[in-house]
Amino acid sequence: MTGYKTERVRKIRTKTKIIAIVAATVILSFTAAQLYAVPENKIFTSSGQILDGEEWNNVSIYNDATIVDMLGGNVDSISTFDASTISVTGGQVNMLGVGRLSTAHVSGGFVYGLDAWDQSSVIFSEDADVFAPRVCNFANLTMNDGTVNHLGAIDAGIINLYGGLISDYLVALDYSVVNIFGYDLLKTNTGGKYAYGQVYGFWTDGTAFTIDLNGSETYSHINLIPEPTSLLLFGLGALLLRKLR
Repeated sequence: MTGYKTERVRKIRTKTKIIAIVAATVILSFTAAQLYAVPENKIFTSSGQILDGEEWNNVSIYNDATIVDMLGGNVDSISTFDASTISVTGGQVNMLGVGRLSTAHVSGGFVYGLDAWDQSSVIFSEDADVFAPRVCNFANLTMNDGTVNHLGAIDAGIINLYGGLISDYLVALDYSVVNIFGYDLLKTNTGGKYAYGQVYGFWTDGTAFTIDLNGSETYSHINLIPEPTSLLLFGLGALLLRKLR
């Protein structure tokens, strides 16, 4: 009888241990799932915000009147559609795709990659920090301030530069156009970091800049556009010369 009780107690203890192990495994699995959960997708069909602490895998923005303000957080990919707008002032985006007729304003945070196409508009200002932005197919990019690394235009992309820092190079191919606004502007097709030339001058606020060009085609795609005061002085000078003649 004593042996029977001992065996029964042993079995009960064994079952208790198994239950405890299973429970612990479930708890650990649940905790791990929380710690390593894959970020979900987010769809905006009306205006909204992305805030500090939020993590999303893919964010899609639809409808003409939709405006999404990214104030913080971390997003793997953002895609804009229709005539929607994304405004990035904080957080990090690994890839920002700006589709047909939509608009992206970047004035803060960090954007690791950006592609814009089909008549979309991109504006960089203030503390924008963007790595490798590229425009194509009649998309246009206006840079007023901020920092970019590799800046590129292909197909029929349009870039307008009024200020900021291009820390590595500018490349333009196919039917793209790069307009650079400032004064005392000069471009060369030799020299520079990549031996394809440079653009020198001053932005309209008086800040000196140098942009390294990359690719043998880039030089021919660049238009130097003197700021209004220079144009006025140039026009007055030309008029005076005509009168003297």
